[in-house]
Amino acid sequence: MTGEVMTEAVELVLATEKEAELLHQMKYSAFLPLYEKYHDDETSPVKEPVETVIRSIQMENSDYYLIKFQNEFVGGVRIVEKQEGVFSISPMFILPEFQNQGIGYIALQKVLALYPQAITWRLATILQEKRDCHFYEKCGFYRSGWQKEINDVMDVVGYEKVLVAARSFCEADTEDVAKLIIRNFKEVNSKDYSSDAIDELVKTHDSEWVKGVAGYANMYVFCLGEKIIGVGSISSFWGSETESILLTVFVLPEFHGKGIGRTIIRTLEQDELFKRAERVEIPASITAVDFYRKFGYEFKNGVKELDQEGLYRLEKYRRFS
Repeated sequence: MTGEVMTEAVELVLATEKEAELLHQMKYSAFLPLYEKYHDDETSPVKEPVETVIRSIQMENSDYYLIKFQNEFVGGVRIVEKQEGVFSISPMFILPEFQNQGIGYIALQKVLALYPQAITWRLATILQEKRDCHFYEKCGFYRSGWQKEINDVMDVVGYEKVLVAARSFCEADTEDVAKLIIRNFKEVNSKDYSSDAIDELVKTHDSEWVKGVAGYANMYVFCLGEKIIGVGSISSFWGSETESILLTVFVLPEFHGKGIGRTIIRTLEQDELFKRAERVEIPASITAVDFYRKFGYEFKNGVKELDQEGLYRLEKYRRFS
């Protein structure tokens, strides 16, 4: 079957309460092998009654689809809008006899296309199921950093796909980037710093300052359509070829909590200045220090005190094989 024919053979059908029993039966069959392997009594969909499916269909922020292949129902997928622009996929399943045929991949691509308003997609899967992890990574998902131990043999990990485009900064971006940074000072960092400190930051971080940083650092902007909603930079650390520093990591306040900050860090950590570095430093605000520590950055030399600029100095040493 050609790719085009295969794509046409996979359909999504929005479920109603009439299909709840069918979805329940298929979900049970699809997850039973995993339950028998991991015995995750508290979390397995196998243990959920049909009433759970009915409630999921009835929820206003939830869409439950039947997955159809060549006119036969072979699985299901549920989409939940968690907040504006943020959607989760839970659960998604294909009957065992129809797995490994590319049906899940096509179904997932069709799901993503149904929600053009989505900025971020999130899901969770079993860490020990390497094939499933690879599947989601193949579909453009990244580990979000969330992980939960279920029992001695099973962990669940979070994945996310953030639909923003990263590109190199250009001079025409200067004003938008400066405004984005200043909004963060006023609306976010102001919770942790005095009004005088914020006024000073606003005064010094103008368009000329942005152009200055872009002149010596690799600066990236992160866009939703044509709108710049994030920025991040990486530079060598005082000209060093073995040390680098991350700078100007900011996201528009209304887009906080959607995984864009993690996308910025992932992008910067793919830059050549990061890959060559043995040590990478970040000057972190009080507001952002916990965020950076989730990426493995720790207090420089163990010093947990603010410097003269009111920032924590974090660092991460990289291991080379």
